[in-house]
Order: sequence, then C-alpha cells, then structure tokens
Amino acid sequence: MKKHILLAAMIVSGLVANGQVAPLDALRLSSLPYVTSAALFSQTFYEGSARTSSMGNAFISLGGDIGALSINPASSGVYRYSEFSVTPSIGLYPSQTNYLGTNISDNRQKPGLSSMGYVANIPSLGKGKRSGLTLSFAVNRVNDFNSRFTAKGRTDASSWLGAIASGTNGTPHTELDITSQTDTYPFNIGLPWRNILAWNSNLLDLLPGTTDEYIGATENLDGLDIYIGGPLDQQFTRETMGSQTEILVNLGGRVGTKLFIGANLGIQALNFTDYQRYKESSTNPDNFDTGFRYLDHTYSQSTNGIGLNAKIGIIYLPFAGLRLGATITTPTFLSITENWEEELTSSIRGLSPETATIYSPVGEFSYGLITPMKVGAGLSYVFGKYAIISADVEGISYNMTKLSKSENGQDIFHAENEEIEDNFRFAKNLRVGAEIKPVANFSIRAGYAYYQSAQKNNPNDYRFISAGVGFSSGSGFFVDLSFQHRLANDETLKLYNNYPGVTSPSGTLSSSANKLLMTLGFRF
Repeated sequence: MKKHILLAAMIVSGLVANGQVAPLDALRLSSLPYVTSAALFSQTFYEGSARTSSMGNAFISLGGDIGALSINPASSGVYRYSEFSVTPSIGLYPSQTNYLGTNISDNRQKPGLSSMGYVANIPSLGKGKRSGLTLSFAVNRVNDFNSRFTAKGRTDASSWLGAIASGTNGTPHTELDITSQTDTYPFNIGLPWRNILAWNSNLLDLLPGTTDEYIGATENLDGLDIYIGGPLDQQFTRETMGSQTEILVNLGGRVGTKLFIGANLGIQALNFTDYQRYKESSTNPDNFDTGFRYLDHTYSQSTNGIGLNAKIGIIYLPFAGLRLGATITTPTFLSITENWEEELTSSIRGLSPETATIYSPVGEFSYGLITPMKVGAGLSYVFGKYAIISADVEGISYNMTKLSKSENGQDIFHAENEEIEDNFRFAKNLRVGAEIKPVANFSIRAGYAYYQSAQKNNPNDYRFISAGVGFSSGSGFFVDLSFQHRLANDETLKLYNNYPGVTSPSGTLSSSANKLLMTLGFRF
C-alpha cells in the first residue's frame, strides 16, 4: 500500500479523529483512553457465594446469604442465626482471534476468592423475638478483569511503525532526542512514549529535506511514494489481571416478621494490571532499505485504587411466600493511581549494535473516578421448603460517571466527561434464578443474568448462565457448588491506528469466561 508524501500535510490534521478506535479502546489507541477506564471500573458483575452465583445473583428480595450482602444489605436481617462462609473460585478465560486470516485460541486460568464473611446475630436481643439485629462483615468480588488473547498474521500492506511515523509528523526531530534518564517531555509535546522510543532506537528516520516528517524502518521510499518493503509477521499478546472487591460492614435487622432492613458501608479495592506485547518481523531484511529485522514493544500498566460507598435496602413480605426487595447505592468515590512503563527492542541489520533495547521512565498518574448511583428492585416467591423463583432489575446511570483531575486550576478531563455524558447511558440489568429441593437438605439451582454495557454504541452486553447444587447438614455445616458461564462477546480488533492513505488490518476477538465456585460454611 502506497501513500503520497505531498498528501500527508493535508491529512495529518484529520488523523486524530479518523484514527480513533473509540469507544472500544482497550489498547488505548484513541485520544481519550480514560473513557474506556471509566467504563471498565464503573461496572459491577456480582460473584458472591456459590448459592447466589448459581441463581444468577437474583437476591435483592431473598437475602439470607453472605454473598447477597453486596446486593441488598437487608439480606442480613433475614438471619436468625450466626454464620461464617468462604467461597474460593477458579476462573477459566478462553479467547479466539482471527487476524489477517489466522485463527488463534488462547486461555488463562486464575484462582481467586469470590466471597467470605461472617454474620453475627446479636444475642442481647434474643433469637425468636419479633425484632432482631445482626452485625456482619464480608468481602465480595464485584468485578473480574482477568483475560488473555493472542493475535498474529502476515501483511505487506501496513505496519505498526508506519502508524508511529505518521503520528510523529509535525514534531521537530530535536524534540525527540532522549538526553537524560529523567526526560519526561513527551507529555509536553503531545506524543506517546512509543513514538519517542521508536526515534531513539533507529526505527524512525527523517524524510529527505524535512525536519519534522518521518518514515518508519519498515517503509521504503520511491520518489514521492512510501510503501511497505515486504511481508511482515505481526504478533500481539495481551494479558489482563485483577479485580474489584468490596469490603463491607453491614448492620441489619428485622421489624416484626415481615420487614427486614439493612445498611452497608463499603470499601472498594481495585487492582488491575495490563500487559501488552507487539512484535513485528520481516520475512526477509533484504526487502527493506533499512535492513529491518524486527521490533518488539511491550507496554505494562499497574492500576490500584480505593473507594468508598454506602448502600441501604429493605425486604418486605406482604403475605406468605411473596417477597419484595429494594436497594439504593450511592456513587463510589474512587482514588486511582496507575503506573506504567514501555520497552522497545529494535534489530536492524548493518547497525552497530544490530539489536538495542530502550526503556521509558516509569510513569505515574493519579486521578479520581465517581461511579454512578444504582437502584434495584426484586421480586421472589418461596414455595414452602420446596422451591424458590426470583427476579431482580437494576438501573445504573453510567452517563453520570465522572473523571476528576485538576492541574493549574483546570479540569483536564473536560473532554472525557463530555464524551461520557454523550455516549454513556442509563443501563438496565436483569437477573433471574430458581432453586428446587427434591429431597431434604439438597438443592438444585439455575440462573441467568443480563448486564447492559455502559456505552450506548457498545454491542457487547454481558450475559451469564449458571447452575449449581447445595447440601446442608443438620449440624449447621453446608457446602454449595456453582458453575457460571459468561457467553462469548465478539468485537473488532485493531492493533494500531489507520494512518494517511492506509487502513490498518481489522480482525475479530471472541472472548468468554467460565467460573467454578465452592462455598463452605457453618451456621450456629
């Protein structure tokens, strides 16, 4: 694919808008990558205990389970005994990509802790009386960031370096030279570190007669035409890890035999790591004027945050069997800090040394995120000791999500917050579940959960199906098992931006998740 040098100056001004992959910008290719972060950290996907998970977490009106404390604080008011439980889990995260005609399957496995907690029935009020009080502590996972995928293929039509070269156009080369390990200037000149690293590792060069127009080492020059020298093998791997966990203190109680109330003070702990590696190799260095052999770029990011929220809820029994529930959750006020580093290795035949590695400084950025308010309502019916059916609906005002960071008295997230207000939505979540007890002390459960994505034009809503079993003994010991499957989502995969005259390859990524949970608990 060729591009004409004389067109570059006219097209560069439109590159920022036309080259974005927003809003599905997991690889941070757009000019507003923190919009993607806001969506990622604002969503809630309850895991809970094996019992709540197997019933789709449709527990707003049910309660009586430690995994449900994050769903409705009034869950603890249902207890007339004390309980301790722990829920270890293991997740399997398969993926499949098709990129440049090559299909690749990948997978990641990760153990974790989905839920753990203790409910104390306050003895001073006595069991069996018309009113009661409980004090509870719980740790429940509310988001899971684990994933892995690999994509690879061969092309002679475009390159990662071509996109980098075009993105660097307009910046004088004198501003790109690294002269000290403490240089942090890329943020002042508006370029990512990968552009700076490419220049300083001899992967970029100036076009003849210019001081701020660039050509990549994968590109050849023929008069006024720039073209890819020959076939390039492209390979990319991305692995993410981490979770959001809610640590809560709960106070619940019952008023008579029909009304249960509760309140949570929740601390959310966020940890997220993102590792991305892109490698581009020539099949024959003789095809390239520079003698290009390969480049190997890695980007690693670690994000940590802490936040605070509150939740109140009620469960009401208007008549035998029927249960109604409602909750309201305040926004979560998160303080987030991320650290990142980039590394670029280049190999060009004929240079001395032929292979060199250069690093960016370790970057750090702190900001605030206010996640949206949530409201929920639930309806269930209990058929004596034999069966339960339950349904929940939640509303979440994602368009009210706010990023916050002030520098020199100015809001640096003004554009991001406008994007959120315009392109995020008020989302509706639905959860349904059922439980039957064919024999005493043994339960069979199933559930379904549907979570709308935060972004209006994101076609990938999240759907979960689940099933499980449970056994309880007369001595108070119980064990539950659950298998949860997130249905596959498909999305477009681009590894680098389009650039003037060139459309970067577009592939597909299909990813799903499977989780096995086991709850062990005691009632006393």
